[in-house]
Amino acid sequence: MPRRVLGVLMAAVLAMAATGAPTAAGATPRKNIVYVSPDGKAGATGTRTDPLATVEQARDMLAGRTSERDPGTVYIREGVYQTSETIALSGKENSYVTYAAYPGEQVEFAGVTTLAPDRFRKLSEVPEGEAKWSSRSRVPASAYADVHVYDLGAEGIPAGQLNKNGFNWKPQPFAPELITDDAAQTLAQYPNGQEKLDRAALGVKEAPKGARDYFSDKTADGTTLPYEDMLKLPGPVYTVVAPAVADRYTTWSKPVGTPEEDIDNTAYETDGWLAGYFGNNYANDRVRIDSIGKDQLDLSTRYPTMYIATDKWTSFVAQNVLSELDAEGEYYIDRWQGNNTLYYYPPGGTVAGKEISLTSFDAPFFELENVRGVTLKGLKLNGTTGTGVRLLDAESCTVDGVEILNVSMDAIAIGEANDAITAIAEYRTSRGGHRNKVINSRLHDLGGGGVFAAGGDRDSLERGDHVVEHNEIYDFSKLATYTPAGYMYGVGNTFRYNYVHDAPHMAVQIMGNDMEISHNRFENLVTYASDQGVIYAGRDYTYLNNVISYNLFKDVGEDGNQAVYMDDGVSGMVIHHNFIDNAQHGLFYQSGHSNVATDNVFKDVTYIGHDKLYHEEGRRLPVANSKVVVERFNDMLKVGDGTGFTNTRKNVEKWYQRYGKQYPNIRDWYLPADSKGEICTSIGTTECTESYVWNDPDSLYVPSHNVLTRSVSIASGDFAYTDDADGLSVKTFNPGFDSHNVKKSAAADFAFDPATGKFDAKTTPLNSADGFGRKWVEEWNAKFTLEGIGPRGSDTRP
Repeated sequence: MPRRVLGVLMAAVLAMAATGAPTAAGATPRKNIVYVSPDGKAGATGTRTDPLATVEQARDMLAGRTSERDPGTVYIREGVYQTSETIALSGKENSYVTYAAYPGEQVEFAGVTTLAPDRFRKLSEVPEGEAKWSSRSRVPASAYADVHVYDLGAEGIPAGQLNKNGFNWKPQPFAPELITDDAAQTLAQYPNGQEKLDRAALGVKEAPKGARDYFSDKTADGTTLPYEDMLKLPGPVYTVVAPAVADRYTTWSKPVGTPEEDIDNTAYETDGWLAGYFGNNYANDRVRIDSIGKDQLDLSTRYPTMYIATDKWTSFVAQNVLSELDAEGEYYIDRWQGNNTLYYYPPGGTVAGKEISLTSFDAPFFELENVRGVTLKGLKLNGTTGTGVRLLDAESCTVDGVEILNVSMDAIAIGEANDAITAIAEYRTSRGGHRNKVINSRLHDLGGGGVFAAGGDRDSLERGDHVVEHNEIYDFSKLATYTPAGYMYGVGNTFRYNYVHDAPHMAVQIMGNDMEISHNRFENLVTYASDQGVIYAGRDYTYLNNVISYNLFKDVGEDGNQAVYMDDGVSGMVIHHNFIDNAQHGLFYQSGHSNVATDNVFKDVTYIGHDKLYHEEGRRLPVANSKVVVERFNDMLKVGDGTGFTNTRKNVEKWYQRYGKQYPNIRDWYLPADSKGEICTSIGTTECTESYVWNDPDSLYVPSHNVLTRSVSIASGDFAYTDDADGLSVKTFNPGFDSHNVKKSAAADFAFDPATGKFDAKTTPLNSADGFGRKWVEEWNAKFTLEGIGPRGSDTRP
């Protein structure tokens, strides 16, 4: 045989051995390759021709046999694997294994129970008198003939329950969702579609304090009301205003004064809820409808709202109401006294030809704990009322080419958070590990967010180095707000080349340092919220050096939103070379300092940015959210023993060394305080003077060292400076702010192509514009791209 041919064949053999490619049928598999198949069996040898039946069996077969030098592979053959328990991978014995769909085959782990079409019955064909169908009389006459029913209890299918959930409430398991042809259906509600009940429909009659007032940053003694006691606080009472609501609301709950056990479920709803916005337009909530006062047109609720209910922000639906099951795609599960029956108005009025299922699993599909080098590859994970995949103390693990859908909480969680709410200084994340990746995956139809990525230690600035890249994340935050596509928490994590689209709330939330958010395509986001941003960070002066660059922000929904929201004093952001297309606001500088935005393109943006200062409202002291921002600043940069809200001297010095060049005055930053160290609460003549508190650029209450420069404005408005601070603005403290802002009325005037995000390097007038020039254009065209975003095609071979 010619030497060259022999060399080629040897190279091919070595490549197959190195990649762990499947062996030919019947051949003996390479060491540490195990096969799983729907037609496998326990006790099998795990070869391609004698596969195991479950991933757990394969895990146990490889336990203790794998290492970094000799990793393992579990090939999973095509099929649907019904999931009722989490696949737990833990410790050294389960490390360095790839769990992959066999190349070219579709593998699905299903946390859903398929509802057989022949087990559905038309409600009109169900005999009268059966107790478990006693709620049927509440079904609207207009839909009665099209409603189909399914006896979940008879088949042992869990019906679950509805729990109190919402922003700042402890996440509880969500109720099972009905899914038809991979699309989540709608819990019976009023009104239908995108319409909401507002102040024209219901007026706030009684508005008890919201639960938010009982957290440590709001109470006089700095303590938080125990959670169970918080749930016992009273909810708001509404008065029906609109005649259309008055005609129907009387069945939404029991009459006032009726004991729970005496509800007549043939006439009244037994578990109706109001779900939406109550006290603002950015944090969702839900309260249970407790009783109806017909004579007073009252609707009383159980459970408090997080923020005090107001007429201004009323925007919600009545939900889980069988008497409102009147639109295609709506469903209701009757859990009253263990009935556990499903009512469903299928699209087209028929279940024929449809794949219908109910999420019956309430835990992660996979949990990786204290493992290294584990990869999940090419799998489909469909349906859980919990989180899709959880990683705890995992190192260098990868989720690659995985599709996760119909998950009620987050698709993937790397690390975990304590029970404190994100708005207070006690909030902490932990167990995030290092160097974990989520790549080439599709995460969609999520009640919560995409990837919770907590990693790194802020005290010492140790990096987490997690990477979330080349994913498509969409239709998320369907059940909760502040559940973004990317939670970037800790230090040194990256979110790049992701296509994120179609969601009612934010795309990325930053709580930490040294994050990279780059080369993403953000489209059609914050569509059902206001006072929000596609990228949001807030309430901390020490979230430094978070870099937002080379992103497209397109179609930022709803007025009052912005592409990047720097809220409540957040500081040290770096925002450059982004293209913001169609938004009310581009950037929001909200009282922070040292935020630098350069080289951004704005198109069809009403205001390229706006500002807000602590100096507003008569320079009120203490400043808004003072307790939190003070504690968070001290937690990082106040020298102490590292307990309470202090950091060690060694760690503080690390901060100064790490950021001293970027923020030259960091050693001089201060929170205005008197000689006793107490935060200033009023202006004095010798201490807490006007100059010391409100004018010194090193005071954290002064918006100093902010930069906005080299902006390309296409059919966009100017920066909108605040008019509520007695003539002061961010420009007052930064005279060069908003420099080199070049403006044209159309993209063509800049020789700019919005479809590609590129300038014509030969003809653009930026070549000769002050502050720009040919090198600027060359750099933009070289680094800004809309190509290569989202999942890349990948083989499922390890």
